[in-house]
Amino acid sequence: MKKFNPFFLIGILMLILGGIWAYQMNKIGAIEWLLLLSGIIMGILTGIIQGWAITREKRGEIGSGKRKLWVIGSIIILISLKVSLNILIPSYLALSESGIWLSIIFAIGGLLLGRSLFTIFGKLNVTAT
Repeated sequence: MKKFNPFFLIGILMLILGGIWAYQMNKIGAIEWLLLLSGIIMGILTGIIQGWAITREKRGEIGSGKRKLWVIGSIIILISLKVSLNILIPSYLALSESGIWLSIIFAIGGLLLGRSLFTIFGKLNVTAT
């Protein structure tokens, strides 16, 4: 039996709990849900980039310095894009403390899902012919 990926389990759990929390908030509308969805998508892309960098470092294709650059750089880009979206599209998520925490939970849940997706699909050896 295959071992279950803990990144996937924690990421899904964070998204489920975040969804329940968002559903319980009264001021969450369509714009806020779209902003939360964009946080999940950006988190997944960031997790895939981090998984790619870690895999390349394990294969010996890049050094640990470049791996750290990719991992930390992707987190910085995720945060800057999330903050930019909250500034460009002002909503309840950007103005309330609980909305900011909710946005962080969705972004981290997406990040963990992206890491798990890369570890699941990154093991497939797909080569161009």
